[in-house]
Amino acid sequence: MVDLFGKKKLEDRILELQADLARREGEKEDLLRTLEKREEKIRKLTSANQEVNLALKAAEQKTVKAAASTAISPPVQANVDRCVEQKPKATKLSLREMDVLLERLKACRSPRDDLLVAFYPGPVPEDAALPPKIKKLASAIRSSRGGIILHSPQLFSLLLIPPFPVLESSSREGSAFALDPLGEMMDTSVLVVSAHAGETFLGVAFSREGFEAEELVQSQVMGKHSKGGWSQKRFERLREEDIKSHVDLVQEKLAALVGKYKTLLKYAVLSGEESLIRQIAPGIGLLVVERRLEQHDERKKKALLEEVYGFACYRIEI
Repeated sequence: MVDLFGKKKLEDRILELQADLARREGEKEDLLRTLEKREEKIRKLTSANQEVNLALKAAEQKTVKAAASTAISPPVQANVDRCVEQKPKATKLSLREMDVLLERLKACRSPRDDLLVAFYPGPVPEDAALPPKIKKLASAIRSSRGGIILHSPQLFSLLLIPPFPVLESSSREGSAFALDPLGEMMDTSVLVVSAHAGETFLGVAFSREGFEAEELVQSQVMGKHSKGGWSQKRFERLREEDIKSHVDLVQEKLAALVGKYKTLLKYAVLSGEESLIRQIAPGIGLLVVERRLEQHDERKKKALLEEVYGFACYRIEI
């Protein structure tokens, strides 16, 4: 039978159009699903950024309140203002605040693989692959322990001063922040020495959780010079003898402690009186990190660990 009106061709064309419509509907659904996934990533990243900012603002408010309790005269305040213009303001993070910050940072994701972590020892290298503004501001902050930069384009930039030295320069970009080295620092085994005339604290900590071993070395050291019959030279000689006896006792206890734990320790964190540190440091046999810590208080061991393992944080405005 002859198809005079081309009905067969029209039916075939209708089938082709229906197949093409079905294909395009499928593509539309795929694009909608991709768009939904991208919007969900953006929502999660925005939420994580907000939480990071809230945690940092809370820590900064604590620092501001502490600073406000100390009266500053106008000339000194003017100098402080000039310093603030040159570099960001530091916030000391407690161990709990550092945990919260790491939790928030781990939640950050970027579909562009542009979340940057950069480690550097000492000053920021001139050839560091960093955005110019971040490099300029970070260069104004000098630390013998180096620094760690975390940068999320268009969202935030942080500079962390670690408790222990950064040993080599490295940087990495990815869809997530490479944070393992920070966790390792918080679990670093250290010897803590808080050296003061007449009372020196020795402690071994395998992590920030507590001291594995500790020793409080106490001995009699003459205090301020007495005017009652003592000549200045005689007083100084007797005090030096007392200090030498104290150092000898510290070195004896220290040798026993280091001998037992040296293979497990990475650093010796030294704080206290410089004259004592100079006499004690050479015999330790570990990498020495000098810090300014509060004098040991038996009732505040947790506070000492907070200082030893604590990070300082700078928010860099971008």
